[in-house]
Parts: sequence; structure tokens; C-alpha cells
Amino acid sequence: YSADSIDFFSDDGEAGISASNRIKGVVLHGILSGMIVAEDLEKAVRQSFESGDISQDEFAMTFALLRDRLEEIRPYGWFDCEVTEVMNETTLIDTDGQMYRPDRVVIKGNVVTVIDYKFGEHRKSYERQVRRYADIWRRMGYDEVSAYLWYVQSGEVKKIV
Repeated sequence: YSADSIDFFSDDGEAGISASNRIKGVVLHGILSGMIVAEDLEKAVRQSFESGDISQDEFAMTFALLRDRLEEIRPYGWFDCEVTEVMNETTLIDTDGQMYRPDRVVIKGNVVTVIDYKFGEHRKSYERQVRRYADIWRRMGYDEVSAYLWYVQSGEVKKIV
């Protein structure tokens, strides 16, 4: 038994990402975590379909949503081929032993950009979270560090640092 099981079905019996915004966020997050560059989108959505996370009907909708959102954020360069290094879901360990896991870190030379994907409401705790990530990167010796919250479903990008 899982207390989260209520998220898998809507009141009318629908299942999957159509039934729950929480599940939709988890699935979209997983797809983005499987991408290095924007061109990886179709493959990542297909993997989500093949693993049963989305249905055939949801495939096109999911692909279109993420394609549009990636196009909107193209100016930021977060999914560009020119990126030196991308770290998806890579654990950071702070000096006090606490572990943190930013969704995406893009490194171009000595410039670090931290991106955290969000799929629901805005919360001040999210801002504190990405500030902490940026601070850890600064203490690792990177002088130019920026951090963003990307509210994927709405397309909103909020620069935190």
C-alpha cells in the first residue's frame, strides 16, 4: 500500500499523467533528466512511452509540450550542443555532509548555470533550494554561477541568482 496511490487515478477513473498533475510532473521531470541536448527530446519521450509512463495518446501531447518549452528557453542555452558539460541529477555534498541534487547543471568553461525544474506552484523554499545549490558551486571555486527555476508547464523562468 502506498499513500501516493491516490495520485495515479482521477475521480473519473483515468490513470497516468492525465489523472494527476503530480504524476505528470514526475514523468516530465524524468524525460528532461534523460536529455543532454534538445535533440534528445524525441528519444527521451519515446523511452517514457516504452517504459509505460505515458500512453500512445499522451506521447504526442508530451512531446509537443516539451518541444514548445525547449524552444522558449533556447536563448538561455541550457540544452545547446556547445555546452561543455551537463550534469543531470548529480549529487552535491556540502561541507556539512548534506547532500543536494540539482535537476540540471550546465558548465561552459568557468561559468555554471543551475536549473531546477518545477511543475506546480511557486514556493519560497524553491528559491532557497537553488540559492543553496549555487552557493555550493561558488565554494567549489566557480566565480560565475547563476541559478534558475524553470516552471515547465507554464513556461515561466525565474532567475534566482
